[in-house]
Amino acid sequence: MRTRTTKSKVLALCLMFAVAAAAAGARGAVETQGPAAQCSSVFAVEQYALTTTDCPSPVGFCAAGTFKGNHGFRGNSFYSAVSFDAIPSDSLGRLVVPGVLTYTTDGGVINVDDVSVFDVARGTFAGVSRIVSGTGRFAGATGYIFTAGRVLPDGVSFSNELTGEICLP
Repeated sequence: MRTRTTKSKVLALCLMFAVAAAAAGARGAVETQGPAAQCSSVFAVEQYALTTTDCPSPVGFCAAGTFKGNHGFRGNSFYSAVSFDAIPSDSLGRLVVPGVLTYTTDGGVINVDDVSVFDVARGTFAGVSRIVSGTGRFAGATGYIFTAGRVLPDGVSFSNELTGEICLP
């Protein structure tokens, strides 16, 4: 019985160290935003439709839409895919889709580099975006955005939700 108690204490101690290390790593990641960075969590719902108007995509895939979220984060968005690449050894035929996404609000613009995985068979996708620049109230912005969504029944429209963090200097 004493051995089981000792093992439980060692396991609990290891878990505490792992959690502490993860928290320290997360704090370190935030600190790279700069000592005076102010970060806000964002959530929004987006609606897109395919477009060919002013589409700079080398594969001809662009989508324009709108988004509405918290903290006044609302406006127009535009996505341009860079490529559609098969995932090696993925028997489900999913694709990696890197692209560029722009969020335009009344107060400024946020530009992000996105990498999504698209499940062609199910019409679903999920992405990870890194904020790379901004203008207006978003000048100097950094942070990240996660998206998850689906192709709508018409085959040319998309709906997704985004969550993330926008950090301002």
